[in-house]
Amino acid sequence: MKLTPAHAPQRVLVTGSAGAIGNAVCQRLLARGHTVRGVDLRPTPNVPDAIQGDLADKSVVYGAAEGMDTIIHLAAYINNGDLVETLLRPNVISPYYICEAAREFGVRRLILASSVQVVEGLGRGERTIRTDEGMRPRNLYALTKSWGEVMGDMYAALYAIGVIHVRIGWLPRSLQQAQAIARSAYGQNIYLSYADAQRFFECCVEAEVPAPGESLVVFAGSQAQGVPHMDLEPARRLLGYEPQDTWPENMPFPLDALGGSAGR
Repeated sequence: MKLTPAHAPQRVLVTGSAGAIGNAVCQRLLARGHTVRGVDLRPTPNVPDAIQGDLADKSVVYGAAEGMDTIIHLAAYINNGDLVETLLRPNVISPYYICEAAREFGVRRLILASSVQVVEGLGRGERTIRTDEGMRPRNLYALTKSWGEVMGDMYAALYAIGVIHVRIGWLPRSLQQAQAIARSAYGQNIYLSYADAQRFFECCVEAEVPAPGESLVVFAGSQAQGVPHMDLEPARRLLGYEPQDTWPENMPFPLDALGGSAGR
């Protein structure tokens, strides 16, 4: 599908571009006609304009962000760990520099990866959690993501940046993670497929909202089995996102390797 005039090609920086979600999103945006720059600690495959560097280094962030219309910040340490020794640089310092670069260079839209873990203190699958219920993190990783949401709100309000906070569900990055999802009804409920992740971030880049100075909070997941844990209605209404997959659809590991029940 071609871009409409309202969805003109943009210059998009994707951090974490060598990662599971990041690289998939880069490929989708390139196919949509956007100009994409990747940045990651590791080499980024299949992205011609890619920078290898540490996002806790201000000069790396500023060098990558200059000239961009939109930044998708996916890079992070995605497990729990010691706040100072493990999480501080990738999950606190890096997003701070990303927000500062957005302010410095007049980036219009900032899409910040948060996590479903910021609301796990409100329940784990017993009911549908809405985006307006606030946050209750249960570990230090989720705490850093909560801080990122608060920081993004501040930068939106002070510097007229449109900010989208994306509370990402569980996208299996390894066979071991896929096996864990297969054993967990909760995991299957918050599953996010690679294809739906591509669709979701495409919507984030091309949606009419948020306006400058506005911040949104949305969950990113595939279709749930049974009662959904994450309320996807704001993503549908605001961004036009419609998930297409249900666990284990578009899961890049063989079903016979999962062991036990793969669901469905």
